[in-house]
Amino acid sequence: MSARGRHQTMRALLLVSLFASAVAAQTVVDVPNLPAPVNVDRPFAGGVGRYQQWYNVNGFGAITEPMRFEQIEFLAGTTNAQAPQPLTVDIEVRMGHGKFFGVFGTFDANWDEPPTIVFPTGTVPITVVPPGQVCMTIPFATRFTWDNFRPILVEIRIFGNNQQNQPFLFDNAGTTASIGLTSRVYSAGNAGAASGSVSQGVGLVTRFQARPGMMLEFGSGCPGEGNIVPQNSADQVAWPGITWTHTVSQAASQRTAFWVIGDTNTAPFPVDLTTLFGLPPSGCMLLTNPVNAIPRQTVGGGPGAGVATLPIQLPATTGYVGWSLYTQWVVFDPLAMNGVLAVTPGLWTIVAPVGG
Repeated sequence: MSARGRHQTMRALLLVSLFASAVAAQTVVDVPNLPAPVNVDRPFAGGVGRYQQWYNVNGFGAITEPMRFEQIEFLAGTTNAQAPQPLTVDIEVRMGHGKFFGVFGTFDANWDEPPTIVFPTGTVPITVVPPGQVCMTIPFATRFTWDNFRPILVEIRIFGNNQQNQPFLFDNAGTTASIGLTSRVYSAGNAGAASGSVSQGVGLVTRFQARPGMMLEFGSGCPGEGNIVPQNSADQVAWPGITWTHTVSQAASQRTAFWVIGDTNTAPFPVDLTTLFGLPPSGCMLLTNPVNAIPRQTVGGGPGAGVATLPIQLPATTGYVGWSLYTQWVVFDPLAMNGVLAVTPGLWTIVAPVGG
């Protein structure tokens, strides 16, 4: 990057930092949030089994933008005085976006896209505590990024427990009458069951812990040489003080590519780029306002093999945590179908707190 380009980028980010408000490190929300939970004894007390729970987006009122979930907790019910101690379960947890219409009995059909394994197979303790307190904590090995638009689906596969893999006495706080807010699919006896029984309005009260900051792709790219759409990525979520490296890949080789950064993706954007050159519309859209554009040269071995990277040193000041930034690559390519250029999809980033 040229000194002038670095100066412009730093100036833009520092201006952002002056006007952005501080963001808390975590947001915690109980879903569904009930005044009087009831006792639910599945899935953990049921022994080996497979369980999915669907959560309506309307239940996450305290989370108002896309975030990364990093932990879930479950609460104790009211009838655990005689529960065996100690209690442990061997589980795997997956998390992803669910369908808008809820769940059906076939487990794998309920995902809107492939889920994230947030907790690989491991042992988790269940603690006998007073009703309503946290009895089970599952910290994620891999965070799940929620788009703040689609429902959430959590799957728990239970492979065994320290009660000889049999059902045991224990109740969690839950609901049996939250139609439209939550539902579940459950099958006992097999952690890999293909299908289970659906219960509408039934589920565990789940305490989600989310961390600000995320990256989500938005919009569409258009193809360059070889009819290949270039791709847009960053090495990690942005946070103050890091070197934030961006990459365009699957582009044509030996082409000039501009990395564009903006602070909005709303009207009048997107804009058809080829119309700016007096050519017919091509569907190659500029997805954000170009607050800054920095050129790079792609290198590689032919169509779809071109790559360029751009490191951006982010200011160490924390005032711009929580700010939305929108980035995209525009690749000038005379062998593209429109004879001028190709573009990547956009990358929407919300700046995370220090530490990512």
